[in-house]
Amino acid sequence: MPLPDDKPGLLIAVGRGLRFRCPRCGKGRLFRAYLKQVETCDECGEPLGHVRADDGPAWLTVLSLGPFLVAITFFVSFGHLPLWTSLPIAIIAVTGAVLILLPRMKGAFIAALWLSGFGSRENDEA
Repeated sequence: MPLPDDKPGLLIAVGRGLRFRCPRCGKGRLFRAYLKQVETCDECGEPLGHVRADDGPAWLTVLSLGPFLVAITFFVSFGHLPLWTSLPIAIIAVTGAVLILLPRMKGAFIAALWLSGFGSRENDEA
């Protein structure tokens, strides 16, 4: 079933990206592996492999996790637990948060770039 040429709004496209779905139809997968995006959507055929997110998702992840990282730092610095127990807990918490948030940020970033038309390899050559 072909979709109309009009694109969804920013919030809808980014919301679909956060859920690892195609920003156009919302049904197809956005990733084929942890951070490897698909070339085309399985459902609507939208080409997505040309959208280059580069370092944007990593930057956005670090920016979003800033308050969490500050809280973890205070927990380790001013907590009543010995350093040998609080540091492994902090490392696991930070690593887990990054691993959970990074693909979501990449999906949202790809959706925003796709919607705006930026991030394609063709635009870099002009």
